[in-house]
Formats: sequence, structure tokens, C-alpha cells
Amino acid sequence: MTDLPKPLLSKTGAEKLADLIVRNKLGEVPEDIGFSSNIFMVFGLPARGLKDNPIFWKKKTSLCELTITRDDKQEIPYGCYARLNQVFIDTEVRTKNTNIIDVGKSFREYAHKVGYADGRANRSLLRQLLNYITSTIKVEPSSENSIPGRMVGVRTLVANAWDIHFDVHNPEQLMLSKGQIILDEKYAKYIHKHAVPLDMNVVHIFKRNPLALDFYRFLAYRNNHLRKSIAFPDHLLFEQLGTEQEAEKITRSRLRRILQAMQTYWPVQAKFQDGYFTLEPSPPAVQHKLPSKKPITITPTPISTKTCG
Repeated sequence: MTDLPKPLLSKTGAEKLADLIVRNKLGEVPEDIGFSSNIFMVFGLPARGLKDNPIFWKKKTSLCELTITRDDKQEIPYGCYARLNQVFIDTEVRTKNTNIIDVGKSFREYAHKVGYADGRANRSLLRQLLNYITSTIKVEPSSENSIPGRMVGVRTLVANAWDIHFDVHNPEQLMLSKGQIILDEKYAKYIHKHAVPLDMNVVHIFKRNPLALDFYRFLAYRNNHLRKSIAFPDHLLFEQLGTEQEAEKITRSRLRRILQAMQTYWPVQAKFQDGYFTLEPSPPAVQHKLPSKKPITITPTPISTKTCG
């Protein structure tokens, strides 16, 4: 039998609880709590850069098909840095109830927001941020699940505008104004409605493992409001997580090790057995009491900017 977390009875625990109550009244969220929207938990992103930098990338599951189209100057977002940028942006939307993302006045400030110290990550982190916010996303039912004669789908930009002042060679360089990203209204509303809380301590443990990040976000999403056990062939899980895997046996082994490591921080009741993956109702990934969800305020994209006349 798995031991459940002990009640907050210690002095330290009481202090943490009091701090959470104060933060709740002020509408704040502790730094160790993040959010993630389910679109990329269901589909994943490439684990590494794509050969020949294709214009678009498709990911199919048994239910849906995702198409990401890149900007003509960028790449399809991929790897851990893309995922950490997503978590940061989703958290800003969910906790600040806005489509305006404040990225700070220096690259060091932004890197720390995302959870990285200064170093070799600078250039890659910024590149994946630009890859992500300049992309276009389309989701359609798979051909097997479409209704004859009916065409359904949704397409959205990630961001409508951005004004970012970063010098990755001088990460401490302060700019006169804060950098901003203005998310597309449809995309921001989707994030706000569907995002689920994550423990950023767990996210940072796996921040160099794309498959582990996808698996953790997937479990947090599926466990949210789960009322009864679910079980499905584990190859359906494999097709959702990451990109191409060498073989099911290798993927299953990797995910089992990731699950065991994850369960040392979160008592999620899940297992791989006889070709199936089973998830039982478990404590939420974040057990803190979070601020209530307020309506999102949408700021329209400016028609023009000073730099464009």
C-alpha cells in the first residue's frame, strides 16, 4: 500500500499553509506551481530538430491530427526548451488571466522565470521561444473519426504580436521596457479554460527529458477530476508521447523508469501491465489550494508599432 502524504502538522508545514492562505487572498500562485494546457499533452512535440527544417509537421493519433506550421524564418518547436516555454506561457495565462505575456527586461530575468540558470541554454531557449510563438496550430479529427460530409477543425496562431528585447550574449543587460508577447485570443482562451496545475519541482527534475515532461503533463491532465480507473493499450500512450521511438519494448521500459522516478514525488497510481496502461484516481499533481479561476481579460493586438511606422 502506498503511503499518502502526511498532514501539515509541523511548524514548517503550518507556516507554508499560512503562506498559501495569504497568497490565495492576494490572487497569487507560489513559484513552485505551474500550469500546462492539454493540447501538447495529447500530441507532444518533436523531441529533436527536424531534418531539412520542413514547413509543417504533422502528428496523428487514433482520434485527431495536429499540424504545426512554422514561420518562414523559424523552425518547428522541439525539445525540452520548447516545452518549458509552453509551461511558462500557460502559467502566465492561467494565473494572471491575460493574453499578455511579460517576459521581463533582460534575458537573465526571463531564463529564471522559465527555470534555467545562466549558461549554454541561452541561445536555444530563446530560439525555441521564437519557434513556438511564431507558429500556427491546426487540429482536425482523424480520417477514421470524421463524419462523412462534415469537415471540422480549428486553426490558430500562437501569438499575434511580440516585442522582445534580449541579448543572449549579455544576459544581464537591462532594457528600457519589458518584453511582451500578445497571444492570439482563441489560443489564450483555450489555455485558460483547459490548463491543469503542475508541480514545478517535478518539471525541473525532468527539464532535460522531453519524453518525461510529456508523460508528467499527460498524467497530470488525465488524473485531473478522474473518478474511476481507466485502462487502454499502452501503444496508444506511446503514439501520444514524443515522436518516433525505436520500438515499443524500449519505449515501455523508458516510461516505466520515468514513472518510478515520478512516484517518489507524486503518489500517482499508474502502471504498465500485460500491454495495457492503467491510471487510477490519485491525489492531484498539485495539492495546494489554488486561487479561483477568474475570467480572462483579452487585450487586442495593436494595429501598428513604432518600429513598423
